[in-house]
Amino acid sequence: MTEYIMLAIIMVFMYFVLIRNKSTPKTDWESLPSLTEYQKTKKSSSEQGKLCCQHCGHHETIERSLNSEKENPTKNKFYHACTCCKVVLWRSQRQ
Repeated sequence: MTEYIMLAIIMVFMYFVLIRNKSTPKTDWESLPSLTEYQKTKKSSSEQGKLCCQHCGHHETIERSLNSEKENPTKNKFYHACTCCKVVLWRSQRQ
């Protein structure tokens, strides 16, 4: 009987150490690079020095507001996407 009690105690301890003790995961918006981080990537600028999409090389981007009320209650978080291939490239935030 004591073996079962010890096993239950060990399982509860493992649950709290391994599962409940994790940090909160990053949101999708937080995992995007900022503009300065994006500019440091290899293919982020063309031969003319203009900022471009690292996937297709297109120069036009569009700024969209993050729609999540939970993540963006003050409507100051934005993401920037390529107008050609529709890939989200970087994030920005206004004060």
